Amino acid sequence: MVIVAIIIASAEAVMALGASGHPGLATSDIVTLLTGQSPQFSASRWPELFSALGAGVMAMPAWFVIGVMGLAMVHVFRARRVRRRASSIRAL
Repeated sequence: MVIVAIIIASAEAVMALGASGHPGLATSDIVTLLTGQSPQFSASRWPELFSALGAGVMAMPAWFVIGVMGLAMVHVFRARRVRRRASSIRAL
């Protein structure tokens, strides 16, 4: 996901340098491409706080949201050493 975020950020940088004045790739655009429908956070379906939070996340740049999710996954699923307790070392 981190690599995908880097690719999206570089594509957005290339689009920004063009003369078309493309505003950028929002997260809602990516969700629409993946699911086939635009994300809707209506106040009648969701509580007001979740509705505002969801709309805010969908308005953020796609590379930022995907990058944060990727970095969170890298942190959670990182390889860790097995630690032994001090009492088990003394017993050996």
